[in-house]
Amino acid sequence: MKVMLLIPLWLLITGLFDDQGQPRNGQARVIIYRQREFGSTPYDIAINDKKQGALPTNRYMQVDILPGRIKIESMKDYFSDNQTLWLNVQAGHTYYVKAVEDIDFLSRTLLIAPIGEDQAQRELRKIKPLETASTSSTN
Repeated sequence: MKVMLLIPLWLLITGLFDDQGQPRNGQARVIIYRQREFGSTPYDIAINDKKQGALPTNRYMQVDILPGRIKIESMKDYFSDNQTLWLNVQAGHTYYVKAVEDIDFLSRTLLIAPIGEDQAQRELRKIKPLETASTSSTN
């Protein structure tokens, strides 16, 4: 009986329930995140023209994707400027993209840029995963 209780605890401690490990076999992982911003609203995120979900502040989404050149876009509505980021991703690697809202007099833009792993890991400690985002394969 004690063994049955210890197995879930062991799995939790070793991270087998956590999907933050390595990307799936033959794929790359992209983690897109936003820190807390005052008065910000969610933006749609698309990878290779496939919508991945809406990214609010203080959240991150992670997507496993086939390696190669990928296009990441942030979009909102008519009054916002879409932003595009191109990345060359390799299988087995994780790439971090930070998103920050820029508000101008007449428009809003979610700026997106690649970020180093050390800085991203520090900032991700305070950010929650996007509930609707699941690790999905995108090509």
